[in-house]
Amino acid sequence: MVRIAIFAAIRSSVLDGESVGIMITASHNPECDNGIKLSDSNGGMLPIKWETMATQFANSDQYVLQAKPKTKSMVVHLGRDTRYHSLPLSQLAIRSLLAFGATVIDHGCVTTPALHYYVLRSNPHNMPNALVCGSSGTSFEKDYLESILGSYLSLLSTQKSKQNAKIAPNRQLLVDCACGVGGLKIPLLNAMLKSFQKEGGVLLQEPLIDLVPINLPGDGPLNERCGAEYVQKQQQLPVIYSECDEKTLPTSYAASFDGDADRIVFHCKDSNGKLILLDGDKIAVLVSSFVQEEILALSTLVPEAKDVRCGIVQTAYANGSSTSYLKNIVRTDVVIAKTGVKYVHSAAHANFDVGTYFEANGHGTVLFGAKFYEMLAKAEQRLLSTCRRNRASVAWQRLRVLPRLINQAVGDAISDLFLVDAILYLKGWDLQAWNGLYRDMPSRQCKVKVKDRTLICTNENETKATSPPFLQPALEAAMKSLTEATSNSSSRARAFVRPSGTEDAVRVYAEAATQADADTLASEAAALVYKLCDGVGDLPSFVNASKM
Repeated sequence: MVRIAIFAAIRSSVLDGESVGIMITASHNPECDNGIKLSDSNGGMLPIKWETMATQFANSDQYVLQAKPKTKSMVVHLGRDTRYHSLPLSQLAIRSLLAFGATVIDHGCVTTPALHYYVLRSNPHNMPNALVCGSSGTSFEKDYLESILGSYLSLLSTQKSKQNAKIAPNRQLLVDCACGVGGLKIPLLNAMLKSFQKEGGVLLQEPLIDLVPINLPGDGPLNERCGAEYVQKQQQLPVIYSECDEKTLPTSYAASFDGDADRIVFHCKDSNGKLILLDGDKIAVLVSSFVQEEILALSTLVPEAKDVRCGIVQTAYANGSSTSYLKNIVRTDVVIAKTGVKYVHSAAHANFDVGTYFEANGHGTVLFGAKFYEMLAKAEQRLLSTCRRNRASVAWQRLRVLPRLINQAVGDAISDLFLVDAILYLKGWDLQAWNGLYRDMPSRQCKVKVKDRTLICTNENETKATSPPFLQPALEAAMKSLTEATSNSSSRARAFVRPSGTEDAVRVYAEAATQADADTLASEAAALVYKLCDGVGDLPSFVNASKM
């Protein structure tokens, strides 16, 4: 902790005194774990070079940090999650930073995305295309939440028909907070929404959304059998630790955060009580479709809108059905990037004027480039003399508030919750209507322990193995065999393997037309990894039941 605090201060000095951030959290991991996330001065993650330097500096007392400080002025924003051991670590960081001569801005218990936003707000010149609101200079959280809620309500108010028959008259959204820091913010957001309504801050006839929080800090163990990671990975509804009458909870419209509120997934039950999961893939489809529909509507009066390039960045883990829907129905460009937020964020920024990315785990955001803002400025001039209720004007009103609603620094569960709710409200959809856009291909994930994970290499976006040399041909043969054997030729079986970044193991992903076929393909892929990559220990349990 001391070394990372010193590292952050040095990074601030190298950036000529610009603010950086330290977030003490282990995110979606068990409560006993802890870790550190660093925010660079633009509110994003550290450059890869500096991330490598931070890891080496933290783990070796022999490492000499090669950096040239520019000034004695150093500013570090500090935040922590609700783990009981995060407070003493935070106190240690503060003492270290003060001893090193840095200025510390301690935000206490905050969500990870909020801390990134606070750093961005302190250095707005580093992200000139982002709209950063708030003028108080000190009330970071108030400005952050008001920016989200104000733009959310502005988006809702663009609904042409004030009587939306498809929307329930009393809208409630159940929010599983994973017993984490998000649970401290939902009651505050509810109070702010009620204040907006009481003061007449929004012209809506329908009641505003009522957030119903469960699994607050202290209700149960952090991230254990609850939260976005559990729901998405285990395909199970969250355990409810809060003391409440479960029969009265609005389970038909629910969302789950992870422990530090940078991931979100939505879910409900079908008529048989089975989980319907709307993960990051479904969120990406919903958001990108909405943005492109609005840009298309705006282009009827503002031709320059057609020049704005929109697209999606996915990883190899994205469900094949979502990729097919994006390419063939939404008709948007799709780029596959290496797994990891730093890679997908960079690809979205590099490839598109409006780049959307959501990993399947629910972490994602939308990035807006210079051409998008230039288009909005031209649109404003063109639309001054037109009716504010024509479709192009409505599209402009919607598009212009998105950069304030969306946290462009990192994925943000709170921001994404209000974004998704606003889109569903404007479309008159519930979760089941949203889920009906396409059907996910059944999939299976597992990992195989190996002696040395460095023996396994992949191509740049991790969709194919490049070594050992016989592994990829064997995987392709297994995929081809299963595809040819299935009656649904349009559902191509797919599998890939990639080395773990943290342990000597290889991660396996498989998807196919049926769950049984996905299990079979995952079994075969895992067995091939075990045989060709010096596997150790036992294969995953479902593999042992295969015919291999």
